[in-house]
Amino acid sequence: MSDPAALAGELRWLLEAPALLNTPAGVDDGGPWLALASAAQPGLIETAARALARQPRPRRLGVHFENLVAALIEHSERFELVARNLPLRNGGQTLGELDMLVRDRASGELAHWELALKFYLGLADHGAWPGPNPADQLADKARHLQRYQLKRTHEPLIATQLAGAGYHVRRRVLLTRGRLFYPAHTALLSPPQAYADHQRGLWWRSAPRPARLIPHDLWHCPESLSDNQTPELAAAALADYVEQQHRPMMIVTEQRRIGFLVPSHWPGSRT
Repeated sequence: MSDPAALAGELRWLLEAPALLNTPAGVDDGGPWLALASAAQPGLIETAARALARQPRPRRLGVHFENLVAALIEHSERFELVARNLPLRNGGQTLGELDMLVRDRASGELAHWELALKFYLGLADHGAWPGPNPADQLADKARHLQRYQLKRTHEPLIATQLAGAGYHVRRRVLLTRGRLFYPAHTALLSPPQAYADHQRGLWWRSAPRPARLIPHDLWHCPESLSDNQTPELAAAALADYVEQQHRPMMIVTEQRRIGFLVPSHWPGSRT
């Protein structure tokens, strides 16, 4: 069983953290929706945390993020989680899925929610923002959300299918969280897709003195890492470990700076 107190901390992070990406025109930011539910219902965080603690914690961080959002909505008096990961099909062809359908009990309106938890590192010499996996690019994700994922319920075929199932979507909602990491020794402007007050970090190719590795399941809220959860590693040992892993690793420095240490080959040829 997971620790309800730790999960409550993650839920508070979800409510308090800024969006990562700008919300397109005609789309609502999901953050104020969740804040409204929490403000109107004292104890919602604790109730949702206890429910999450009874479930196995997913290995995939993105699924855990979805579970955090779903728990707040499921136990909210204001909103109803009508469907989650709703598949969209045309005959035998899978067209995709909708992350969530959420009903506002006050207005009766049904909203289509899309969720994204992402981490991107800026490259000053490329103008690109790849993720730890360079195949995942900020510009590609923002474009896909705006042009495809958030518009699915407006497509005539999908709208007809949803209406046939009793789902009449009236609003679209985007909820993004995560962090952008800027090169430690090079000035770099924020990408145009990013929300102005997004969470920030740094990234390095050389280990910045001793630091602690942040477990992958805490990448979304690394500030919650306690000093006794992971040992401090000397710079050389940290650099060797990241090279052996062949992928960027999130770390926290002695000055409590959050960042990524990347191996020498990263990001490769993708950008």
